[in-house]
Amino acid sequence: MTAALPPLAVVLFDLDGTLLDSTELIVASYEYTYRSMGRLTSRETILADLGMPLRNTLARYFSGADLERATETYLTYNLARHDAGVRQVAGVAGLVQRLAACGLRLGVVTSKLRSSALRGLALCNLDRWFEVVVAKEDTLRHKPDSEPLIYALAALQVDALACAYVGDTAHDIEAARGAGVRTIGALWRPVERHAFAEWEPDAYARTPDEAADILERWRTGEPHAAAEAM
Repeated sequence: MTAALPPLAVVLFDLDGTLLDSTELIVASYEYTYRSMGRLTSRETILADLGMPLRNTLARYFSGADLERATETYLTYNLARHDAGVRQVAGVAGLVQRLAACGLRLGVVTSKLRSSALRGLALCNLDRWFEVVVAKEDTLRHKPDSEPLIYALAALQVDALACAYVGDTAHDIEAARGAGVRTIGALWRPVERHAFAEWEPDAYARTPDEAADILERWRTGEPHAAAEAM
């Protein structure tokens, strides 16, 4: 992406692993589901699949009645442990407060069902900060497809060049690139930079504070180089 970009007006966030510390619950839910279905799957494979809708992920391994059973198994396990297994990422409250205070509009784009997304945001006292929440039900296609990002841009009536997306997976970066949105790779899950090898973001942030610093600079229209804050 070139340095000559308009000032930032909107920041969109991925949910799980970016705003919410929910990765271990999600991994445990997949591990339980695969064991229940008699399938051996590594943690690395589960982590590589993160960012896609649940059913899309499970459909890579199951079909027909098995897919239905796997989906129900995951949801039953996950929802029973949701409130105990989800918490706000450390530093995220300060991040969203800083961005809102400097006049940036905020939204969430997630592959989760709306009910689960809103439940997690409310549980972590983050729900009041976001003008729009784009969930699985809102689009036919999902990350890494760009349709959810394009849907959010239309809902907010903002140009893609005035928007940034913060996410913790390569699926997030691919979706944002397809929508023409600048990107920050969130490394605080924790996730290593090599996870973004296929889709390198415009910047990396090791902490929510680093992300806020970058986004505040972009809000002023300050030029930036690819993969800044390395």
